[in-house]
Amino acid sequence: MGAVGWPLLLLALGLLFLVAEVFVPSGGALGLLTLGCLGYGLWLAFEQSTEMGLTFVAVDAVLMPVVGGAALYCWPKTKLAQRMFLKPPVPEEIASSLSIDRLENLIGRIGRSLTPLRPSGTVDFEGRRLEGHSEQGLIDAGTVIEAVGVRSGRVVVRAARESSPEE
Repeated sequence: MGAVGWPLLLLALGLLFLVAEVFVPSGGALGLLTLGCLGYGLWLAFEQSTEMGLTFVAVDAVLMPVVGGAALYCWPKTKLAQRMFLKPPVPEEIASSLSIDRLENLIGRIGRSLTPLRPSGTVDFEGRRLEGHSEQGLIDAGTVIEAVGVRSGRVVVRAARESSPEE
Protein backbone atom coordinates (compact mmCIF):
# COMPACT_ATOMS: atom_id res chain seq x y z
CA MET A 1 0.00 0.00 0.00
CA GLY A 2 1.31 3.47 -0.85
CA ALA A 3 2.03 6.39 1.44
CA VAL A 4 -1.58 7.59 1.26
CA GLY A 5 -3.15 4.11 1.37
CA TRP A 6 -2.95 3.39 5.10
CA PRO A 7 -4.18 6.80 6.25
CA LEU A 8 -7.09 6.58 3.75
CA LEU A 9 -7.95 3.05 4.89
CA LEU A 10 -7.91 4.13 8.55
CA LEU A 11 -10.02 7.20 7.70
CA ALA A 12 -12.61 5.01 5.97
CA LEU A 13 -12.54 2.49 8.82
CA GLY A 14 -12.91 5.27 11.39
CA LEU A 15 -15.93 6.71 9.58
CA LEU A 16 -17.43 3.23 9.32
CA PHE A 17 -17.00 2.77 13.08
CA LEU A 18 -18.60 6.20 13.61
CA VAL A 19 -21.69 5.10 11.68
CA ALA A 20 -21.74 1.78 13.55
CA GLU A 21 -21.56 3.65 16.87
CA VAL A 22 -24.85 5.37 16.04
CA PHE A 23 -26.65 2.16 15.06
CA VAL A 24 -25.13 -0.43 17.42
CA PRO A 25 -25.35 -0.03 21.21
CA SER A 26 -21.72 -0.72 22.14
CA GLY A 27 -21.31 1.32 25.29
CA GLY A 28 -18.77 3.56 23.58
CA ALA A 29 -16.42 0.81 22.37
CA LEU A 30 -17.06 1.67 18.73
CA GLY A 31 -16.52 5.34 19.54
CA LEU A 32 -13.10 4.49 20.95
CA LEU A 33 -12.31 2.47 17.83
CA THR A 34 -13.39 5.47 15.75
CA LEU A 35 -11.04 7.79 17.62
CA GLY A 36 -8.23 5.25 17.47
CA CYS A 37 -8.52 4.73 13.70
CA LEU A 38 -8.83 8.43 12.93
CA GLY A 39 -6.00 9.34 15.30
CA TYR A 40 -3.66 6.67 13.99
CA GLY A 41 -4.54 7.62 10.42
CA LEU A 42 -3.67 11.26 11.19
CA TRP A 43 -0.40 10.18 12.79
CA LEU A 44 0.52 8.15 9.69
CA ALA A 45 -0.44 11.07 7.43
CA PHE A 46 1.71 13.52 9.42
CA GLU A 47 4.52 10.96 9.38
CA GLN A 48 4.50 11.18 5.56
CA SER A 49 4.43 14.99 5.46
CA THR A 50 3.00 17.99 7.25
CA GLU A 51 1.01 18.92 4.16
CA MET A 52 -0.60 15.48 3.99
CA GLY A 53 -1.33 15.57 7.73
CA LEU A 54 -3.04 18.96 7.50
CA THR A 55 -5.04 17.72 4.52
CA PHE A 56 -6.24 14.76 6.57
CA VAL A 57 -7.10 17.06 9.50
CA ALA A 58 -9.25 19.18 7.15
CA VAL A 59 -10.89 16.07 5.64
CA ASP A 60 -11.59 14.67 9.13
CA ALA A 61 -13.02 18.02 10.25
CA VAL A 62 -15.46 18.00 7.32
CA LEU A 63 -16.33 14.30 7.03
CA MET A 64 -16.86 13.46 10.73
CA PRO A 65 -19.77 15.89 11.25
CA VAL A 66 -21.25 15.11 7.83
CA VAL A 67 -21.12 11.33 8.27
CA GLY A 68 -22.18 11.49 11.93
CA GLY A 69 -25.05 13.85 11.12
CA ALA A 70 -26.21 11.64 8.27
CA ALA A 71 -26.15 8.60 10.55
CA LEU A 72 -28.10 10.46 13.24
CA TYR A 73 -30.58 11.62 10.59
CA CYS A 74 -31.14 8.03 9.39
CA TRP A 75 -31.29 6.44 12.87
CA PRO A 76 -34.94 7.28 13.74
CA LYS A 77 -36.08 5.74 10.45
CA THR A 78 -34.71 2.27 11.28
CA LYS A 79 -36.96 -0.49 12.62
CA LEU A 80 -34.91 -0.78 15.81
CA ALA A 81 -35.27 2.93 16.57
CA GLN A 82 -38.99 2.85 15.83
CA ARG A 83 -39.36 0.05 18.37
CA MET A 84 -37.32 1.99 20.94
CA PHE A 85 -39.00 5.40 20.62
CA LEU A 86 -42.34 6.13 22.24
CA LYS A 87 -45.30 6.65 19.98
CA PRO A 88 -46.91 10.11 20.13
CA PRO A 89 -50.08 10.20 22.21
CA VAL A 90 -53.45 10.05 20.52
CA PRO A 91 -55.82 12.97 21.14
CA GLU A 92 -57.91 10.93 23.58
CA GLU A 93 -54.85 10.44 25.80
CA ILE A 94 -54.12 14.15 25.84
CA ALA A 95 -57.60 15.26 26.87
CA SER A 96 -57.77 15.72 30.61
CA SER A 97 -60.73 14.83 32.77
CA LEU A 98 -61.35 18.52 33.42
CA SER A 99 -61.02 20.07 30.02
CA ILE A 100 -60.77 23.81 29.61
CA ASP A 101 -64.21 23.84 27.96
CA ARG A 102 -65.79 22.42 31.10
CA LEU A 103 -63.94 24.91 33.27
CA GLU A 104 -65.02 27.82 31.06
CA ASN A 105 -68.64 26.92 31.85
CA LEU A 106 -67.93 28.02 35.43
CA ILE A 107 -67.13 31.62 34.48
CA GLY A 108 -69.59 33.94 36.22
CA ARG A 109 -70.70 31.30 38.73
CA ILE A 110 -70.44 31.61 42.48
CA GLY A 111 -68.56 29.14 44.66
CA ARG A 112 -66.60 28.96 47.90
CA SER A 113 -62.91 28.73 48.69
CA LEU A 114 -62.12 25.58 50.64
CA THR A 115 -58.54 26.56 51.44
CA PRO A 116 -56.84 29.94 51.59
CA LEU A 117 -55.92 31.14 48.10
CA ARG A 118 -52.36 32.48 48.39
CA PRO A 119 -52.77 32.88 45.38
CA SER A 120 -53.59 29.19 44.61
CA GLY A 121 -55.75 26.81 46.55
CA THR A 122 -58.81 24.58 46.42
CA VAL A 123 -62.23 25.94 45.53
CA ASP A 124 -65.70 24.40 45.36
CA PHE A 125 -68.16 25.06 42.54
CA GLU A 126 -71.43 23.14 42.73
CA GLY A 127 -69.84 20.30 44.68
CA ARG A 128 -66.80 20.06 42.41
CA ARG A 129 -63.44 20.53 44.12
CA LEU A 130 -61.09 22.34 41.74
CA GLU A 131 -57.77 24.06 41.84
CA GLY A 132 -58.33 27.79 41.87
CA HIS A 133 -56.14 30.83 41.46
CA SER A 134 -56.85 34.22 42.99
CA GLU A 135 -57.13 37.02 40.45
CA GLN A 136 -55.37 39.33 42.87
CA GLY A 137 -54.54 39.30 46.54
CA LEU A 138 -55.23 36.66 49.13
CA ILE A 139 -58.63 35.03 49.72
CA ASP A 140 -59.37 33.35 53.04
CA ALA A 141 -60.86 29.87 53.34
CA GLY A 142 -64.66 29.87 53.33
CA THR A 143 -64.93 33.07 51.31
CA VAL A 144 -67.63 33.29 48.67
CA ILE A 145 -65.90 33.57 45.30
CA GLU A 146 -66.78 34.18 41.66
CA ALA A 147 -65.11 32.50 38.69
CA VAL A 148 -63.76 35.13 36.29
CA GLY A 149 -61.62 33.06 33.91
CA VAL A 150 -59.56 29.97 33.19
CA ARG A 151 -55.77 29.98 32.99
CA SER A 152 -53.39 27.01 32.80
CA GLY A 153 -56.10 24.52 33.74
CA ARG A 154 -57.12 26.48 36.85
CA VAL A 155 -60.20 28.52 37.59
CA VAL A 156 -59.31 32.18 38.17
CA VAL A 157 -61.47 33.59 40.97
CA ARG A 158 -62.08 36.76 42.94
CA ALA A 159 -64.00 37.42 46.14
CA ALA A 160 -67.69 37.76 45.24
CA ARG A 161 -69.84 40.70 46.29
CA GLU A 162 -72.70 38.35 47.21
CA SER A 163 -72.83 36.80 50.66
CA SER A 164 -73.73 33.19 49.76
CA PRO A 165 -73.13 30.88 46.81
CA GLU A 166 -75.95 30.25 44.37
CA GLU A 167 -76.94 26.63 44.25
